[in-house]
Amino acid sequence: MNANEYQQICWSCMNKYVGIETADGHAYDGFIAHVDQNYVTLAVPSNEMIQRLDGLPANESTYRQFGFFPGFFPRRRFFYRRFPFYGIRNLFLLPFFI
Repeated sequence: MNANEYQQICWSCMNKYVGIETADGHAYDGFIAHVDQNYVTLAVPSNEMIQRLDGLPANESTYRQFGFFPGFFPRRRFFYRRFPFYGIRNLFLLPFFI
């Protein structure tokens, strides 16, 4: 496929959960957040919040999940990654369940 075809596919899959395999062999999954002439931007999920909860007490009501507290700022749960269309080898939809 050429870059123009990948751009059309990305537009049709906007805000959907997809997998991308790059030309160098890496694979990424995330939501398509933005598409422009040369790039597609994925919102890649992060395990940062889960890793920070390791070692905390098991009672979830003690976690401060909302609001600001001195020294606490909400963390992003998604990181944005841009991929050029010419570097994409494969693009496919993935099932997403809540």
